[in-house]
Amino acid sequence: MPLQRLDHYNIDTTKPDETHQFYTEVLGAGDGSAVRPDFGFPGMWYLIDGEPLIHVNYIDEDKSGPTGCFNHVAFVGSDFAGTCAHLDAHGIDYRAVEHEHIPLKQIFLKDPNGVRIEINIRGERRRSDA
Repeated sequence: MPLQRLDHYNIDTTKPDETHQFYTEVLGAGDGSAVRPDFGFPGMWYLIDGEPLIHVNYIDEDKSGPTGCFNHVAFVGSDFAGTCAHLDAHGIDYRAVEHEHIPLKQIFLKDPNGVRIEINIRGERRRSDA
């Protein structure tokens, strides 16, 4: 029974508005409120390629610390320069890495809850190689 793919990740937040803005406006995820079942507690699902990959629970008190045992979540992205410009326009702090020996560029940032996010952009050449 091997694992097949990421199903979703789930975070707790005391910052629902900031979290909603981050995932929809900054990362471009879709609003999944129409597909999220009523679990008896408030929250939101965010869609990536139509799938609810990001689950957020709204809580009153943060008891877990910045990320608990959760390290990061990684997404596949595209358009390295455009993504950096988009993050700049939103005033988001990030770290961009262009690898010298492999066709991989990475962008590292945090959501409003301190969750570390990695965006992997494969196949684009380094700026110095263009």
